[in-house]
Amino acid sequence: MPASVLIKIWNLSRSEKVYLMMYPEHATLIDEAARTATDETRRLFGRHDHNGQGDAFRHCFWSAILCREIGYNNALRYTSAHEDFPENPPEEKAMDLHNNAVGLSIGRIPTSNQLLGQLCISALRSGRLKVLSQ
Repeated sequence: MPASVLIKIWNLSRSEKVYLMMYPEHATLIDEAARTATDETRRLFGRHDHNGQGDAFRHCFWSAILCREIGYNNALRYTSAHEDFPENPPEEKAMDLHNNAVGLSIGRIPTSNQLLGQLCISALRSGRLKVLSQ
């Protein structure tokens, strides 16, 4: 999917749009990673729970996949850009950035989505991921 299509489909922050204009070849990978993480979150948690365990897992898993697919530095840039918008409440932004960082660390292991997902579940169960609501 071209970056211009992704920019129109998703409600992206200005920083995300700038990133995708610089790295349009990452658009499809970012979109696929987001869809995979969302689908797995729904499968495991039944729904998307804003600021809860499912949300924490989704951020971790998405970041892990991105790290594997586009490299640590690019994944860090994009996931940070994803949280860079004025309406993002500070406590939610901190939670998401923390869970993204855990996912980026996990994603340095070149492995399958299944194992990345299991490692993110382990991070959640061990308390390494942050949640704001149960």
